[in-house]
Amino acid sequence: MFTLFKKEINSFLNSLIGYVVIIVFLLVNGLFLWVFPNEFNILDFGYANLDGFFVIAPFVFLFLIPAITMRSFAEEKKSGTIEILMTKPLTDKQIISAKFLAGFMLVIFALIPTLIYFISVYRLGFPVGNMDMGGTWGSYIGLFFLGAGFVAIGLFSSAITDNQIVSFLIGVVLSGFMYVGFEMIYSFSLFGRIDLLIQSLGINAHYVSMSRGVIDTRDVIYFLSVIAIFIILTKLALESRKWNRKTFNRSSVVQLALGMIIVVLINIIGTYFFTRIDLTSEKRYSLSSATKEMLKELDDIVYFKVYLEGDYPAGFKRLSRSTRELLDEFRAHNKKIQYEFINPSKAVDPNQVNAFYEELIRKGLNPTDLQVKTTDGTSQKIIFPGAIVSYKGRELALELLISQMGASPESILNNSIQSLEYNIANVIRKLSITRKPDIAFLRGHGEMEDIYLYDIMYALAEFYNVEKVTLDAKLFSLTKRDTTEAGDVVIKNRFDAIIVVQPDSAFSEKDKFILDQYIIRGGKVLWLIDPVYANMDSLEFTSQTVGIAQNLNLDDMFFKYGVRLNPELILDLNALPIRIVTGMIGDQPQIGFMPWYFFPVITPTSNHPIVNNLNSIKTEFVSSIDIIENEGIKKTVLLSTSRYSRKLKTPVLISLRMLEEEPDERLYRLSDIPVAVLLEGNFESVFKNRIPPQIQDDPLIDFLEVGEPGKMIVVSDGDIIRNQLHATQGYPLPLGFDQYTRQSFGNRDFILNALNYLCDDSGLISVRSRELKLRLLDKTKISNNRHMWQTLNTLLPVLIILIFGLFRYSIRKKKYAG
Repeated sequence: MFTLFKKEINSFLNSLIGYVVIIVFLLVNGLFLWVFPNEFNILDFGYANLDGFFVIAPFVFLFLIPAITMRSFAEEKKSGTIEILMTKPLTDKQIISAKFLAGFMLVIFALIPTLIYFISVYRLGFPVGNMDMGGTWGSYIGLFFLGAGFVAIGLFSSAITDNQIVSFLIGVVLSGFMYVGFEMIYSFSLFGRIDLLIQSLGINAHYVSMSRGVIDTRDVIYFLSVIAIFIILTKLALESRKWNRKTFNRSSVVQLALGMIIVVLINIIGTYFFTRIDLTSEKRYSLSSATKEMLKELDDIVYFKVYLEGDYPAGFKRLSRSTRELLDEFRAHNKKIQYEFINPSKAVDPNQVNAFYEELIRKGLNPTDLQVKTTDGTSQKIIFPGAIVSYKGRELALELLISQMGASPESILNNSIQSLEYNIANVIRKLSITRKPDIAFLRGHGEMEDIYLYDIMYALAEFYNVEKVTLDAKLFSLTKRDTTEAGDVVIKNRFDAIIVVQPDSAFSEKDKFILDQYIIRGGKVLWLIDPVYANMDSLEFTSQTVGIAQNLNLDDMFFKYGVRLNPELILDLNALPIRIVTGMIGDQPQIGFMPWYFFPVITPTSNHPIVNNLNSIKTEFVSSIDIIENEGIKKTVLLSTSRYSRKLKTPVLISLRMLEEEPDERLYRLSDIPVAVLLEGNFESVFKNRIPPQIQDDPLIDFLEVGEPGKMIVVSDGDIIRNQLHATQGYPLPLGFDQYTRQSFGNRDFILNALNYLCDDSGLISVRSRELKLRLLDKTKISNNRHMWQTLNTLLPVLIILIFGLFRYSIRKKKYAG
């Protein structure tokens, strides 16, 4: 068998056609990946990966591998040596195995020079080596399996004819059908629920999975099955030469049928018992346990209409491909996940396109204006980087592009890809949730008016049962008494979380006790507190006002829980501009914008899931928070100021005159002052050993000193949740939108993420902390040496094959000349 294996390899490498085939393979890949302007061009794509190669290579394989295998049996038949081969002390299986292994080794031989591409991308990475090594090697493994499958198909094609050209053509057609044929049938959506089954019969569905760097036992079993089936068919084709009507070998047909049944059964079993190995550096295709558990609960089809199909720049194509790959990953765990990608601009009639745009906007998708480079310059294009997701008759919009102030386009796209799993899983959770958590806004202490909370209340109502509750010194305003079957009385919290927004009057000891016991029993609280009273209304009539400390009677509670809110205001050079009159022309005031340092713009830097990749957040008259060291409570700073901050103790003079002066940067030397802190752990009651006299004799209080694990978020700015009102018509605007600068900030997402984190027991929001490294090519290197990299990667692989061929030729000449 080994002798036949060597003979097959030598036969191919001794012929000129063998080298021509491999050189054509390398030239086609080299030109498309490095020279020709197209979506696969690595230098134009700008990202440090070989994704384009793993897309192009299979289509080149469709011609390369049939050319390698066409001689395997066809030439033996034509020359008559097949009869001699069959008389050798080798079984049919050994002969086929030797030829299969030889064909596979030649495929590997053709792929070895492509490592030049790998080395080049590695060197072009910014910085050098900024490349996903594990994912790349995993993709090569997928290419090896694909090549092995095509070799098996090529052997069968060669076994059923004695003409090499016919063998080549049959191999191309069969390989092409196995690779894209089933995919095309699936795209027609002719068979309803079995469309996915038809798609899974094709090679492409399994290769695409492996070419990402994910080794799935189901894909491995599929490729081994394809190889086994075509090797069995090859064996049957060879045996058929010995048949006639009288000597028809039924046992061979029975063996074929039995082999097919076994292969099918193994594949069916493999769909239920499988494992996946994610070789990518950041494990980008490994779903969290929370996502997997959520997918198990789905009992109907979740359908995604993704509007990211079309002629887009490289970054958006990467986002589109990543979305498709992640949806495939979701579908790998539950076949009820289905999707289609739609080009929203495909209609020829502009009126139809505009009508479709309006429909998408009405459904909740936001358009993005995109500048696209053309041969004539640039053109504007409207795209909708999002999806409409439907489940059991309900629909929700899913935004795939996450905007971030000050971030580069590459970073925005990379952060959007990082957030894909959470955003997709979260929209499924919203559609499939059966019980909405109960949350309440606290009332009775001068809290913020409802009209300023309109937008966030509307947003929260989609996912929570939102109520308003007034403590009013009632012990059971936040709790309820349940009686068990045994007759025992159990006190439980009425709400999953409560929100305390900008109170301006002191809490009584009894109200504090009610809040304290709610927290001790595991209740979650989002505190949005202003330690200093200051607002802009006073400055409408005078050029200055004073910020004064507020006595809310909550300091001892916060201290006990682990933080201290300081009666001081923060000034930050990274601030929101406010509109002011800068002068007069005639009787017309001239309006300008100047940064108002009392309104810091906070850019989240933590990778905690609440704020990871979040857009900048605007604040108004924010104070500092100190962390108190106490055992058992974990403190996480979520938001902090920039590197150019200062603090002013109360009373603080707030004057518009400061806008007329250049800030003295020597005063802004503080950095990273905490303004939002997450507290987690077993909180101890602030009323330990000191229950208020007015309630200590009440038999119903069931006082707890230390209770269940809880969470709370303390933010030293109540305005962080305030939506603006339209300047002239007075209706509420979206939270985070500033109508004067026309900028949108991340306030809404921050509040929603905070509530999700506090109320979500599934741990789904933890997915937001996943970080995918941005892997870009060095644009300077490319710009300075573009032609060198093109020449190197197009000609060097070919040169390696030519040198190998000449070296081999010289050895053979010496050997046989002597």
